[in-house]
Amino acid sequence: MDPAVVAAVVGAGAALLGAFVASLATRRVEVLRLRANLVEKAEDRKLATLEGFLLAVNAWLDWLSFMEQEGWEGNLDELNARVRARDDAYRRLVLLASDDLHDWLTNVYNPVEYELKATYVRRLRYGQPLDERSRELRRSFSRLLREDLIVQFRPEVAALRDPLHPASQRRWR
Repeated sequence: MDPAVVAAVVGAGAALLGAFVASLATRRVEVLRLRANLVEKAEDRKLATLEGFLLAVNAWLDWLSFMEQEGWEGNLDELNARVRARDDAYRRLVLLASDDLHDWLTNVYNPVEYELKATYVRRLRYGQPLDERSRELRRSFSRLLREDLIVQFRPEVAALRDPLHPASQRRWR
């Protein structure tokens, strides 16, 4: 066989093999890039959900404090809007929460919020004077948001605090 033909066949074979290897490498890079984009979008949604809940629940609590000072009359529409925003943010949070956060929300947060609504909010709504128990429930709920809830949220955003740490590479539960 002519050496030029052999060289051409070998060269063509090498080119095909190189193109095949390059396509495999490119595919792998694209898969990694796609996965990184999906994880980034998921983390962004989770952070937005956590922030949205914190903002909504604190806006609700602030409006209750305003109503405590100014009275209930004329403030119902704004309160209803804040309650809806808080409820919507809570539903999104529960949907995206890890198992641990979901358990905490169900077993710790919900009973405290329910008790606050049954005492403090109810007294405000019906114009009853606030007793010390109601005020203490409001303070403890505020402390729950300021301290305990933040402690619960920190593991949820660990990957955002140190995205290059190997533990941050794990997926949500």
